[in-house]
Amino acid sequence: MLLAATWGAVILVSTRGVDEGLQSAGIFVIETLGTFLFAKRYIRDVFSFQRMVSALVLMVLFLLPFAIYENVTGSPILIELFGKIFSVYGIADSEPRFGLRRAQGPFEHFILFGVVCSSVFALSFYVFGSTRRGGRLATGCVAMAVLSSLSAGAFLSVAVQTILIVWDKVTASVARRWGILAAVVIAAYIVVSFSSNRSPFIVFISYLTLNTDNAYIRVIIWNYGMQSVMQHPIFGLGFGDWDRPDWLGGSMDNFWLVTAVRYGIPGFLFTAGGCLSVCFGLGRLRNVSFQVAQCRKGLIITVCGLAFAACTVHLWDAPYVLFIFLLGSGMWMFEQPNSPALFAAHNAQSHSPRSVWGGSEARSNGPDDPASWPGRMATRRRRLTRKA
Repeated sequence: MLLAATWGAVILVSTRGVDEGLQSAGIFVIETLGTFLFAKRYIRDVFSFQRMVSALVLMVLFLLPFAIYENVTGSPILIELFGKIFSVYGIADSEPRFGLRRAQGPFEHFILFGVVCSSVFALSFYVFGSTRRGGRLATGCVAMAVLSSLSAGAFLSVAVQTILIVWDKVTASVARRWGILAAVVIAAYIVVSFSSNRSPFIVFISYLTLNTDNAYIRVIIWNYGMQSVMQHPIFGLGFGDWDRPDWLGGSMDNFWLVTAVRYGIPGFLFTAGGCLSVCFGLGRLRNVSFQVAQCRKGLIITVCGLAFAACTVHLWDAPYVLFIFLLGSGMWMFEQPNSPALFAAHNAQSHSPRSVWGGSEARSNGPDDPASWPGRMATRRRRLTRKA
């Protein structure tokens, strides 16, 4: 993520000049590296991660009635109400789908509302749903919020997460089950490559859109976007305009393609590498407690769903910040003592009703408490540092 932010900032300054480029580069660094470090700094244990998920679930539940109202009446009530006082996004124009208006919520576009809501689906199932009553009901309400957007990209995110959740439940006793799933996906990709005269990605786009015209336009955008990437493979275009026909709009409905066009192949690799390193790194952790394992599965499946959805939509502003924030929110799992034995040792020495470390029956006064297990470990590290 440091490389992604630095590389993007260098590209923006070099393509737009120092005066204009510094402002864009500064915002990009704040949204990318700043957001990642913010989540890494303030989500430090399983208890704070669960509270984060609870806050996201409550946010979606709060937006759900407004989304349904917008579906039925065709009036984006949140934008209209706040627009009387504040500066807000414009009301997006769209043809009704299935006789309903697509819910825009407080976002700039319908699909962004759906994708943001979909980012809570697997997290609510594994984290919120496993620790509180009505958790499964909350997951169902999150799915309803996603459906209210009537957007294929948001549907795709939930579909991918649902497939991974079902696979996790069905193959719970199967060894190397995720490797088997990866092999199946790779085999399917190879079969499509050899059996179709189109690339697998174009086939993927064609069948995963609710509007055939949109599918056609996205294929054209993909072709011209890849031409731009091949013409500027290293340094990209920054915020410069990309080559395309005059009748084709300037927007790209593909976050990964936009990243490659703007920041070149290195920028794409740095950003995608951040996602992959989080997923594969967390997947390699061993001997973690049950609640940490639930948080890990929820986060990995969420990132996978959003990564697929990003193939059909560009993420910007708040949705982009949320995506990066979720990546940083799992870094505590690499640093904390998460094995069941350490949890048991910590809980046995605690005296309060609950534990912030695993949601178990005992609770210490926090990791800074000298009498707690993590407090003693911190004291020992400070002593060793002074000796060194």
